[in-house]
Amino acid sequence: MKKYTIVIVGGASSYTPGIVRSIMNAYTKMPLKKLILQDIDEENLEIMGKYLKIMFRDENFPAEVTWTTNRKEAFEGADFIFTQIRTGGLEMREKDEKVSLAHGLVGQETCGPGGFAFAMRSIHPMVKITKDVVKYAPDAWIINYSNPLPILAEAIRREVPQSKSLFICDMPIVQQMAMAATLGYEEKDLTFGYFGLNHFGWFTSIKNKEGEELLPKLKEILLSDKGITLVDFGHLDDSWVKTFNNISKGVKAFPEYIPLTYMQYYYFPEAMVKKSNPNYTRANEVMDGRRKRTFEECKAVIEADSTKGFTHNLDAHGDFIVDQAVAIAHDTNERFMVNIVNNGSFSNMDNDIVIETFGTIGENGAEVNKSIEIPEFYKSLMVTQNTYEKLTVDAALEGSYQKALKALALNATVPSVPKAKEILDALIEANKCYFPKLK
Repeated sequence: MKKYTIVIVGGASSYTPGIVRSIMNAYTKMPLKKLILQDIDEENLEIMGKYLKIMFRDENFPAEVTWTTNRKEAFEGADFIFTQIRTGGLEMREKDEKVSLAHGLVGQETCGPGGFAFAMRSIHPMVKITKDVVKYAPDAWIINYSNPLPILAEAIRREVPQSKSLFICDMPIVQQMAMAATLGYEEKDLTFGYFGLNHFGWFTSIKNKEGEELLPKLKEILLSDKGITLVDFGHLDDSWVKTFNNISKGVKAFPEYIPLTYMQYYYFPEAMVKKSNPNYTRANEVMDGRRKRTFEECKAVIEADSTKGFTHNLDAHGDFIVDQAVAIAHDTNERFMVNIVNNGSFSNMDNDIVIETFGTIGENGAEVNKSIEIPEFYKSLMVTQNTYEKLTVDAALEGSYQKALKALALNATVPSVPKAKEILDALIEANKCYFPKLK
C-alpha cells in the first residue's frame, strides 16, 4: 500500500497534536511515511516537532517527523497539505475582538468586523502558500482549516484556480453531533440536510436510517425547557456552552430550519455584544486554556524525554480533516459537508459563489450532484453575506479602502455606514503591520 507524506502548514498550532493523533489512528487506511510541520513561528515549531518525535518513538509509530520554516523544503514530494494558518496569531485575534467590542460591535473571530480583519491579514499569505504548493507539489491536495474559510476560498477560487484545494469546517459536524445526541442518536446514524455559506447556514432535514424526518421533533425539544444536549468535542469551553444554547433562540425567531451556531451573531448582534466581556474574549479563553495546556504538556514531555504519564487532550477536530484525505486517497465518494463553487447546486443563486452544503469527496475532490432552490428570505440573507465576502477579497487584492468600507457596511453585524467607517479606521490602525495598504 502506498505510504503518504503529509505537511501541516501552521504546524506550531495547539491543534496539531489532535490532527496528528487522527493521522496515526488512520494508519491502516492511509499509512504515513513522513510528517512535515511548517510554520513561521520557529520556537513553537521546534517544541511541537520535538514533542511529536518523542511520541512517534515511544509508540513505535513507523513514520518520520521533521519541521521547517521553508515552504519549498516542506512541500516537495508531499501528497497532502493541511493548512491551519492564523496570521498575527491569537494576539491579533484578541485585538480584533476587543477593538470591535470597544466600538459596540460583535467581537468574534470570523463573524463581523473581527472576521473582516482576520481575512484582510490572511488573504495574501494564503494565496502565496497555495501558489507555492502548485509550484513545488502540483499533485498535492490542499485541505484547508484556516479561517475565515469562505473569504479565503473565494480568494483561492480567483487567484489560484488550478490548485487542488478543499476548504473544510468542523462546526457543522460538531453541531450535528449535538443535535443527534439531543434526539438520542449517534451522528453517524442520521442523515442531515443543509444549505448556506460557511458559518452562515441552516439545517433543513434530519432523517434516521428508517427515513423518518426528525427535524420537527428536534425543534420541539429546542423550543422547550430541555434545550440541546451538549457534546464535548475537545474544546467545549464556557463560551461554546452559551453558543450552543443560543440555537434555540434562532429557532424561535425563524422556525422553518435550525440555524448553524454562528447565526447568533447575525440574528442578535446587539444581544451578543451586551453579553460579551470586552476585557476577556474568546481569544483570551483559548490562550489561557487550550494553547497553554498544549504547550505546557509538550515542554514537559520534551524535558522528561518520554510521553509516559502524559495524556494530551485530543478532540474531534483532527478526524474531520483526516477523513476527507482518506476519501480522496481511496476515491470513496463519501458524503461530507463541503464548501464548493456553486455551479448550479443552488439553482437560484449565482454560479460563482462558494457555498456550503452536503456533497461527496473522492479522488477528484468535492462534488454536489443535487440541485436545490433556496427560499427567498434565506437567499436574500446569503446574497448580502456573499457580497460582503467578495468585497472583502476585492479590498485585499486591490488595496481598496472604498471596497473595504462597502464590505463592512453590508455586514449584518454593522448597523450603519458611519459605524462601518469608524470600525474600519480602527481596524486599519490596529492591523497596520498586517493589512495591505488601502487607498
